[in-house]
Parts: sequence; C-alpha cells; structure tokens
Amino acid sequence: MRIFLKFFFVLFLLSSTSNANDQLYYKIGYFDYKHETGGLLLNVKKVSNNTYNILSLGEFAQIYEFTSIIDKENQFSRGHKRKKREEYAIYLSSGLQKTIALSKNVSLVPSFSLGLYESFDQGKDMGFPIEFKSELELNLHLSRDSMLGVTFHHISNADIGDKNPGSDSILINFKKNF
Repeated sequence: MRIFLKFFFVLFLLSSTSNANDQLYYKIGYFDYKHETGGLLLNVKKVSNNTYNILSLGEFAQIYEFTSIIDKENQFSRGHKRKKREEYAIYLSSGLQKTIALSKNVSLVPSFSLGLYESFDQGKDMGFPIEFKSELELNLHLSRDSMLGVTFHHISNADIGDKNPGSDSILINFKKNF
C-alpha cells in the first residue's frame, strides 16, 4: 500500500501543471540536528503559479517538494551512542506558502505542507508515513532571478503514529534562473 501511495504522489507531482512562472528552489542542509540521528538533506522546491486566497490571511502559493536524506557511515550523526549505520530517507510533500516582504530585498516565507516519508536501511523511523512539515525561510533577493537564504523546518506526524520523534533541520537555500 505504501509503495502505491508514493507512486501515486510522485505521478501527481510530475503531472501538476507547470508554466513559465513556476519557480524552483534548491536547498542543502543538516537533517535532524537536535538528535543523534542526522543526515545531509537535499531539497528541491517548486513554487507553482497556483494561488489561493485564505480568509483574511491573503494569497498563498502552492508548493511541491522532494527531499532526500543521506548519512553514509554516520558522517552527520552525533552523540555518545552513535551506531555504525547508513541512513537514507525520502520525503515528498505538497502545501502552501506565503511570501512576506520585509524590505525591498528581504522576505520571510512561512509554509506548511503534508507529505509521505519513507526511511531505508537504518534511516530515522518517524513513526508514520504521513508527516506534516512547518517551515520558515528568510531570503535575500540578490537580483530578480537569484536568491540566497536560510531555512528552518520541523517535520512530525502530530501524534497520529505509534511514535512521533519529529525532526528539526536547518538549510541554506538558493535560486538562480538561467
């Protein structure tokens, strides 16, 4: 059943309408930096041209994300009880984000998304395949086509699984249109 859901979700992501106004962001960072498990986190975020007006909160853009987490030979794990293991995981999600301009070149971007998480080998068991992600980005717009920023996000299953260890990650994000 899990494989079917992931396959359906990936097809949904790939078949979503794309146009020239869609934007791609790339992020790299440290997954689960607060716990003994850890990993190199690579993320691709697509901000679509689809917007939704939510009550008095304003316009939100629809987002799609693919995240991979890798820790080969515990290069990113820490703590006294480090075990010799290799950790791999993926997280596919979709949600909404709002861009708040703090100045001409600086923006704050909160977002919330729902996704599917799967660990492989000895990757972190998050307790349930459905995970929620809340995220906050602070971006510096270097030009119309490029941006550099920092992101913090938390992923957890909101206690709908048999356990809910959660994860906190910090990333550097960038965008460059060629």
